[in-house]
Amino acid sequence: MSDASEHLAPVSYLPWAKPVESADDVEVPDEIEVHDEIAVLDEVEVLDRREGIPTGRDFARNRDGGGDAGRARDRSAVRRRGRFTVVGEEHDETGPDRDERIDRLVVSRLRRSALSVAEVRSVLAEHGLDEVEIEEWVERYERLGYLDDVRLAEQLVHVNGARRGRGSGAILQELARRGVATEAARAAVDELDPETERRNAFAVAERRARQLAGLERQTAERRLSAFLQRRGYPGDLVREVVTAALSADGS
Repeated sequence: MSDASEHLAPVSYLPWAKPVESADDVEVPDEIEVHDEIAVLDEVEVLDRREGIPTGRDFARNRDGGGDAGRARDRSAVRRRGRFTVVGEEHDETGPDRDERIDRLVVSRLRRSALSVAEVRSVLAEHGLDEVEIEEWVERYERLGYLDDVRLAEQLVHVNGARRGRGSGAILQELARRGVATEAARAAVDELDPETERRNAFAVAERRARQLAGLERQTAERRLSAFLQRRGYPGDLVREVVTAALSADGS
């Protein structure tokens, strides 16, 4: 022992205090509650200071000038490093709670607008149901009357034909996009009255022809034909209504 150490007063511990030689003697559990975490951090920092090791608070003061904000950031940084595990995190949803949530979501969407069987299958798969569960759910929705691809196809034919002025080709594409079975889609389109489709095509062509006024006849025919084809009308019908629409417009 050196001369300097001979003049140091002996260390006296309080009756309930246990002497600690180094930071390694401090036992920190793998998992602690959030409200115990700050106390453990404070104890470790005290030990670090005794051994002359800079603490997180020292770095925070040097960087930010100290204060509560610096200490809060340091504690967050310690948690991010995974030094402690926060107890009480939510577990994955399973069982009846999951089924109730998914059912509420699907039924809500079905009440707002009609969905195809394929669209409902996709929603159920996105929420983690397996193939067997999906089949059971789809059968139940069909039994309750929520799902009916035949009825949906008829509705889409009416909406796209009468209201939106689309031809049978475009309607078939829309039915395919919605996942309606090919047989149901074709049967619904075949029910479309040819005279109704002709009237729809002529109304669309007539409106478009007014916008092409002033163009040469050949240019107007080419542009109007391309427009009607994009709307899904068959070629023979396009030729018929283009001639009629441009003649009525005086082009």
